[in-house]
Amino acid sequence: MTRFLGKTLAAAGTAAALVLATAVPADAAPTTVEQDVAQLYQYVTDLYDGLPANALRGVDRLIESPIPRIGPRSRAAQGPIPGCTEGSLLTYANKLAAQLTPLENQAFNALSGLSQLYVQGVASDKTPQVFGTDGQYTPRATDTIDRLRAFWDIESWNIQLVAWKGTDLGSQAKMAQTFSLGLAPAKVKDAAALATKVLYEVPALQGGRHPLLTLNAFSAPADSLGGKRVALGDGLLDTVNVLGFDDVSVESVVGHEYGHQVDFAHENYPRNESSEMGPDAYGGYFVAHAKGYAWNARTQQEVTYLDASIGDCYHSHGTPDQRKAAGAWGEKQATSQGNPNRIVPTATMIEKFQKVYPKLMPPADQPAAAVAAARG
Repeated sequence: MTRFLGKTLAAAGTAAALVLATAVPADAAPTTVEQDVAQLYQYVTDLYDGLPANALRGVDRLIESPIPRIGPRSRAAQGPIPGCTEGSLLTYANKLAAQLTPLENQAFNALSGLSQLYVQGVASDKTPQVFGTDGQYTPRATDTIDRLRAFWDIESWNIQLVAWKGTDLGSQAKMAQTFSLGLAPAKVKDAAALATKVLYEVPALQGGRHPLLTLNAFSAPADSLGGKRVALGDGLLDTVNVLGFDDVSVESVVGHEYGHQVDFAHENYPRNESSEMGPDAYGGYFVAHAKGYAWNARTQQEVTYLDASIGDCYHSHGTPDQRKAAGAWGEKQATSQGNPNRIVPTATMIEKFQKVYPKLMPPADQPAAAVAAARG
């Protein structure tokens, strides 16, 4: 068991058991598809083991996927928080994952890990990026990143916004580039061909369009593989649309992920829930600010509910109440400041949030917003 795979499975708990489960009776010979999936899984594991030591440093996905991807592991070391109910987006994703057979789960694990590595280490905004399964979110994504680059006072010209698309798995050329990041050169061609083969021989993958393959987003710092970037998954956008947050989806998610770049610029890497709740707050400030999107109170509230939908119950990314409270705090900073056109410097914003952060971390059975209000 490799170092990345071992850590991932340890964090994934019972879901990992599905990955390793035998899809057929022990006395039955594996089918060609099962052999293909097992071999691809090994290729992807070897690929991650061959990456440079700092390749995944600082990369933090928006949600803890129900598919235990090979790669960056969850920081959730404790059991579920008593009395906590996970957010609607995680509930929906877990429902999709529960429909998979053990074989499909293993194929998703390998290919979702591979697609994340492609968008992190190979994809580039030097080629036109298409956001959404049918390109429907491209104008909004482009507008959002342009506004964010102008809004925050950090070096921004080299922060790429790239589309995370499961259909990229169907390109042998792109997969060969990806495997070349860490797999032995002699295996790259065969591994790339096998990736595209599995993509089409496992019907559940829908040729790369199943939302679980790209149901996420992430931000990566300058010294990680591929450099500064924000990746926006098609599967995440599709799922947020199903849940009714389409009006604010792109702007909220990209604003959050760009918030990580704010932290990266100041070498702020918290080892607690503030690593995710801070970007919620910065994103809330951006969408509510007169020089951001200046969204009204109703739309601001929709953003906080989207923040809550991503909350988990594992002392990892923040509970739904905590995520909602962080986003609302950021929005309030924008709407209550004396000069509506003043943009708080990023260093000051980080400092202000770190001071208020403890107030947003009540016991799980108390609403975060109520506790924060009580403490002033």
